Amino acid sequence: MSTVNDTTMDKRILSTLFSVLLLSAQAKAAPYISASVGAGLAGNQEPATIIKYDYDNLDNGIALNGALGYGFEQFRAEIAIGYQKHEYSGFEFQGIYGEISNHEVSYLTVMANGYYDFDTGSDIIPYLMGGIGIASPDATSNWVQDDTAFAWQIGAGLGARVSDEVVLDLEYRYLRPEGLKDNFGVDIDWESHNIMAGIRYGF
Repeated sequence: MSTVNDTTMDKRILSTLFSVLLLSAQAKAAPYISASVGAGLAGNQEPATIIKYDYDNLDNGIALNGALGYGFEQFRAEIAIGYQKHEYSGFEFQGIYGEISNHEVSYLTVMANGYYDFDTGSDIIPYLMGGIGIASPDATSNWVQDDTAFAWQIGAGLGARVSDEVVLDLEYRYLRPEGLKDNFGVDIDWESHNIMAGIRYGF
C-alpha cells in the first residue's frame, strides 16, 4: 500500500512540476512581429566564365524584411521573409547573344533566424543574429538561373525599447546565397551587406 501511495505521490509531484515549468515557459515566452526596410549594398558577384560580364555598375538596392517570432528571455527565434532588388545602371553583357543593358536582379529569401539579446539593464539592447534558409533569384535577362539556393546570414544590431510592446531596431546583416549558377551552369559568387531599420511589436 505504501508503494502505491508513494508512486501516486511521485506522479502528482512530477505533474505539478511539469505544470509549473510549462506555465513559467509560457510566461517568459512572448510572440512578436517585425518589419524592416533598408539598403542592400551589393558585394561581389563574380561568375568564373570566359564570357565577359561587367559588374562594376551594380547599384545598391532596397531591402525589405518581415518576420514572425518568439522571444525567450535573452533569446529570440523567428521565421522571416525578405526581398531585395538591384539594378545595373550601365550593365554590359558581351557574348554569343550580343549586348544586354538595363538589367536588374532580385532575391526573395525565407530564413530561420536566431538572436541573442544582451542585457544592459537599460532600454538599449545590443544583439547578435544568424540565420539559414533559402534564396530564390530572378533576373530580367535570365543570366541567373531561378533555382532556389541555400542561403545564410549573420549580423548585429541595436534595439531601443520605446514601450512595453515596441522596440525600434537598427542592424547590419551579411547575406550570402550558395550554389547560384548562370544560364551556362557556371557558379556565381554573390553577397550583400544590408543595413536595416525596423520595428518590433510584442504581444
